[in-house]
Amino acid sequence: MDAELDEFEKHCRALSQHKMTCTGEPLSSPPRSEWPGLVTTRGDFHTLVSSVYKLWRESWKLDVGFLRTATGDSRVARDFDQMIYQLRTAMQHTDNPDAMAYMTEWTNDLCGGHNPTSKEDWSACGRALIAALSEAVVSLTAIAVANRSQESFRHAWWAKYSESIQAVVTRVAADLNLNLTVTAKQHHERQVEKRWSRHRLRAGETASQVMASFAEASLVAEVRRLPGDYTEILDELRVLGTNDAVAALRLAHSVAEISGTTGETYVKLVTSVWTTLRPGSRQ
Repeated sequence: MDAELDEFEKHCRALSQHKMTCTGEPLSSPPRSEWPGLVTTRGDFHTLVSSVYKLWRESWKLDVGFLRTATGDSRVARDFDQMIYQLRTAMQHTDNPDAMAYMTEWTNDLCGGHNPTSKEDWSACGRALIAALSEAVVSLTAIAVANRSQESFRHAWWAKYSESIQAVVTRVAADLNLNLTVTAKQHHERQVEKRWSRHRLRAGETASQVMASFAEASLVAEVRRLPGDYTEILDELRVLGTNDAVAALRLAHSVAEISGTTGETYVKLVTSVWTTLRPGSRQ
């Protein structure tokens, strides 16, 4: 399957370059190490189908949706979308007769009219799936090539991508000069997605602004340990067990991060800032 993956990665690089031109962001694509090295069993094929499905219908959802409808739906991309949907459904829901029939016909065509049973059969299915994904990427690239010179097309693609939670988290992290690991980035994306799914836009709000505020809150929420017992701060500020306790500790974290002080100097600094912001709060 190496040859098919080589071809796929080549086409991904081409589409990614066009996306960079239009949106300033590359096309996300999993590294070679995340793809199954060999497909020789039904389980291997199942894993590959899931990986392709998540890439096409989740990670690339906004890009695929935009390009498919930019100048009329691409037949190749539309057919691939239906194919990966049916294969994933058949793998996940064996009680779905339509999806099972689709998968049986698709795999039998690749195996000389019989169900895949041998290593060679499943390998042929794996190679065919990656080849079909490559063809779909080529069809999307053709749409990008045909339209990227138009300012309206570039702006529309950028606007569509700017609604992406992944893009928002990346942008806000860059504004905060945070270098996130893949795991950390995915964590913050889930936090933003959870809050965004429950939010209803109010008058004057935009999706990108609200998601950015959620991303900022999630990214900033990860703070270092206080240089001491938190109850000492709450006692000193006389807010232990009150509604001001949370706000006081947020301030304490900020003072610790900005000043780098510890011990009595730190406690006095927190107290000074707190009383400045809340005059009379300790009387």
